[in-house]
Amino acid sequence: MNGLFQQFQRRLERRSTVRGIGILFWVLLPVLVFGALRSSSDSGAVPIHRTLLRYMTGPTDQVAAIDPASRLQIGDPVFFQDNGGVWSQVGHVQSVDSGVSESGSSQGRSEGRSEVRSEVRSEVRIAWYAPDLSPHEARLAQYRSSGRLEDIVATMLPDDQRKKITKRLTDAMAQHGEQLSAAYVPLVQLSLQRSLPIIEDEFRRSVERHRGEVDTLLARWNDQVVRDRLIPLARREILPIVREHGEPEAERIGRELWDKASIWRFGWRAIYDRSPLPKKDLLQEEWDRFVEEQAIPVFESHMDEVVVAVQEIVTDVAANQSIRSELSAVASEIAADPQARDLVRVILKEAFVDNVRLRQVWTEVWTSNDARQAFALTGDRLEPIARQIGDDLFGTRETGINPNFARVLRNQILGKDRRWIVATRNVSGPPVDDGEIVIFPSRETASYPVVYMADESEKP
Repeated sequence: MNGLFQQFQRRLERRSTVRGIGILFWVLLPVLVFGALRSSSDSGAVPIHRTLLRYMTGPTDQVAAIDPASRLQIGDPVFFQDNGGVWSQVGHVQSVDSGVSESGSSQGRSEGRSEVRSEVRSEVRIAWYAPDLSPHEARLAQYRSSGRLEDIVATMLPDDQRKKITKRLTDAMAQHGEQLSAAYVPLVQLSLQRSLPIIEDEFRRSVERHRGEVDTLLARWNDQVVRDRLIPLARREILPIVREHGEPEAERIGRELWDKASIWRFGWRAIYDRSPLPKKDLLQEEWDRFVEEQAIPVFESHMDEVVVAVQEIVTDVAANQSIRSELSAVASEIAADPQARDLVRVILKEAFVDNVRLRQVWTEVWTSNDARQAFALTGDRLEPIARQIGDDLFGTRETGINPNFARVLRNQILGKDRRWIVATRNVSGPPVDDGEIVIFPSRETASYPVVYMADESEKP
């Protein structure tokens, strides 16, 4: 009996302890709640317990709306920004019902029947717990983060952050730019000097390896482009321009040359060259003498007029819209030729990418002692700037994680914050479709408004 009494007494003590812990919890809970609600944050990073408390303690309304893009899912939040620029969550998607709504009809072509066009859109219900904002006085726009690189860059590098990093880099280059240029310019020059002969040689070899394909293309372009399009273009448009500006000067030069040429000297030398006499090539000697002593001085005396004529020809040809349109069409046609693109791609790949000698040259240059010294100099000069930029992007131990970096981590690693709704106050009422509130997709790029982080004011 004594043992049973002691066991019963221990059970009573244990139950009393549990009741005491329960009573203590419910007594301390209001204190914790009111203490948490007293703190405030103006950095846009909202502690998660505040949103939960607001959701659990605030009034909740049910709002029916239409999602024409059918993107929203259960749990997607609704945010609102007050006049002070502070974001807060005012609701969340509670249910999603995908359906098909008719949007019009069209007459069939073949049998004359009427075909109904349908559009898939979702009906959603939003739990609304903002006492100072009515859902019927707000415009709702939905945003989405696709997780693509441009979205990450837009989140990590807003305008103020981009300007800050640009200024750091500008100041660093202003301070160390000359020193870095003096270290790297000789390496770049040496790389180009040693690379160009190798590229040129490999390019010629590649063209020779594909000589058959090149000749086939040239033959086809000669038939389709040169003969059928460029030659008629030259006859129709270019020759009249050349005659207009070049023919007068050509006639003047021709008359002077004719006056200076001796038919007798050319004639008897031509006859002599055809005779059986031993000395030959007298006609060629006379021609060389005539060109050197008579023709060249005549051309030199008219060089200014020839230059002016050429300039006028080039100007008129370049201004001719028919010539420009035809040449542009020919260039586009050649550039769009699949066989030509494939051949150029193969030749360039062999000359640059697959060029073993080129890779050896670059390896030798950029692993030399001079290159190592340049890399060491770069590290010494730019490492402090790189660390500062890293602190700007990711945060520090003193300031904590950068909110934008936290957004990217939540989005990319945890798969959160992919969709959200932004409510803006609108006295004329939300956009409606047949009396229903519509949450239209926004075309603007935006970052997730709120980051749930530890409250800085509550740190010890």
